[in-house]
Amino acid sequence: GALLLGARFRPGIEVMLDVLGFAPALERADLVITGEGSLDEQTLHGKAPAGVASAARAVGKEVVAVCGRLALAPEALGRAGIRRAYPLTETEPDIATCIADAGPILERTAERVARDYLS
Repeated sequence: GALLLGARFRPGIEVMLDVLGFAPALERADLVITGEGSLDEQTLHGKAPAGVASAARAVGKEVVAVCGRLALAPEALGRAGIRRAYPLTETEPDIATCIADAGPILERTAERVARDYLS
């Protein structure tokens, strides 16, 4: 038979946020930035950005996302608790260039986020 040790199943993202010390960091945050290669329907079903947004929204923090590609309407982002998404393709329309030069394009995207939210 099975031996139960008071264990319970938890979504993987909850476990990861605990391991990473997300809650204490969240308390100090002015803005939460999450991200994923492609923000799409799968994002809304248990992937990291949705879990981060859910935890942040629970304590009243604003969330934006940075992504390589955006395939969600603003309404769907809003339902997930993400106020706005910043796809790299807004900065550089060519996907191959986004992949090859992701670092500098992410830096430019981060400057846009900072201008929009932290100024």
